[in-house]
Amino acid sequence: MLNLITNSKKSMKRKILQTLLLGMAVFLSGTASAQTQVSGIVRSSDGEVLPGVTVVIKNTSNGVLSNVEGRYSINLPNPQAVLVFSFVGMQTQEIKVNGRTEINVTMESLTIGVDEVVVTALGISREKKSLGYSVAEVKGESLQRVTQENVLNSLAGKVAGVNISSTGIPGSSVSMVIRGASSLTSDNQPLFVVDGIPMNNTLNNITQMGRDNRVDYGNAISDLNPENIESVSVLKGPSAAALYGSRAGNGVVLITTKAGKQKKGLGITVTSNTVFESPYKYLPKHHMFANGNRPYTQDNRPNNGLPYMVIDPSTSGWVGPELDKGIMAYQWPYFDANGDLTATPLVSHRDNYKNFFEMGYTTDNAVSITDATEKIDYRISYSNMQNKGVIPNSDLHKHSISLNSSLKLNDRIRVSSSINFTTSGADNRPAGNRGANPMQALYELNSHIDVRSLKNYWEEDKVGLWQNAPYQLEMNSDGTYSKGDYINNPYFIANEVNNGFKRDRVYGHAKLDWKLTQELAFQLRYTHDQFHEFRDTKIAPSYTNEPNGFYGLTNLYRREQNADFLFSYDKNLGDFNLSVSAGGNYMYQYASNNTTKAKDGGSGLIIPGIYSVSNIAPSNIQY
Repeated sequence: MLNLITNSKKSMKRKILQTLLLGMAVFLSGTASAQTQVSGIVRSSDGEVLPGVTVVIKNTSNGVLSNVEGRYSINLPNPQAVLVFSFVGMQTQEIKVNGRTEINVTMESLTIGVDEVVVTALGISREKKSLGYSVAEVKGESLQRVTQENVLNSLAGKVAGVNISSTGIPGSSVSMVIRGASSLTSDNQPLFVVDGIPMNNTLNNITQMGRDNRVDYGNAISDLNPENIESVSVLKGPSAAALYGSRAGNGVVLITTKAGKQKKGLGITVTSNTVFESPYKYLPKHHMFANGNRPYTQDNRPNNGLPYMVIDPSTSGWVGPELDKGIMAYQWPYFDANGDLTATPLVSHRDNYKNFFEMGYTTDNAVSITDATEKIDYRISYSNMQNKGVIPNSDLHKHSISLNSSLKLNDRIRVSSSINFTTSGADNRPAGNRGANPMQALYELNSHIDVRSLKNYWEEDKVGLWQNAPYQLEMNSDGTYSKGDYINNPYFIANEVNNGFKRDRVYGHAKLDWKLTQELAFQLRYTHDQFHEFRDTKIAPSYTNEPNGFYGLTNLYRREQNADFLFSYDKNLGDFNLSVSAGGNYMYQYASNNTTKAKDGGSGLIIPGIYSVSNIAPSNIQY
């Protein structure tokens, strides 16, 4: 009997243990599923791959775009999530994952109803079938599925015949070209009109301060908050731009912002999005040879009077002694802790790119309050955006406040207005070309040097005066050593070549709509757009192209005012409809650009580290 009880207890223990193991297996399975990644290829019905398809996890703002090969890859919160595939001109598809890791999708063409109403020039609504030119419209909700700090990036892949390109750096200029270039001398940007307010988006914001320090401060449309957009209409035909004159020769992008009349009663909306970013792909780089012009070994090296060869990190030759072969050499920083010249093995550091770049992020927070009655409606919103770039010491921030309101005086007269204020800026915008671009300094760094050894970018006894940079070791006739040519330390470039800016922008409108008769309507509108921007560039001594340091500042101001009126006559003539519009416009523009700086490559600053115009020698100031 005792044996039976003992065996029974053992059996129960075994069952309990099996149950616990099964529970752990289920738990581990659930944990693993939280990391589920789904990938695949998106094609059209004729088998062509589709780049730019938006793939979003349903009921979230998490999503990705398919690449040029139609491929996508997305991480899921659970294996039963639903993916939403959308693309301009295609039917939106919702597909349940059901634990799969590969989902290939074929998208079908979308048939659009002929009675679709779109916003055309000067804010007039028309049925698409009545227009003599091409109009593409994108609703605001499709722009807000995946957070982008620039509305043009959100439009990528959503409008046929439109090419959108940028450097990919948050806050950088974004170029939009509608159906090919129309000019060989201009940037071919369309005219942007926001609630009737013309906003010039020309790519003239790339300026140089200091030799080889060209910086992209972004263009005008980046001041627009994507969360406030109701719809975007792209007018493609030449007649579509007739009401805006020659400045609309490259097309018109009409942006309508949200208003309180969308929903009766009081409404409050709060949104928050955070996007993390890291480099997707690095520039190709070899890890086989140290700097040099010949793949020397210890046996066939040139005689330099020393036991080992010396590696010059400043040379442009990249075919020196082989790395990771046990070859000894004198390489930067050359000397040990006691100050003795010491040979060390030549090894490759293959993660220099990965070790230099940081995890970047962009956080958007927004709150809006709307209210609407029979006579009055309004919408007030506030948003802020904070960005930390993948390049060390790069950032961007933006705050926006907007108010849209409308008052119905009677059945025939309505007045409306909007006011928008945006302040944006950065402590440092990295240069985008050669020279002062940290990525060039990183690319020029040979693999035999560990980038992590450069994080302390000042020489210990010359802080603020000279960067800790790989240099050529020169041997003097008296047996001593000195420093020769050097290359820029990428951390020095990132932290001590600073391009800051602050931009304040105000734009808005006031409008009167008066229905004079059943067929005749009158519209009177005033629009105002102005911004003031301050930029300053600070370059510390020992930058190779400005060895004595540099300081410069720029003040930009631009204002545009428009006043226009429009009479619209619409008459139904049975099988025909007669529409006639007549109006006029008065436009005033003013712009100023004042720059004060040290001469490029000149004598630099009188006292290193003090960034002020008064610290530049009078003979070296350039206006």
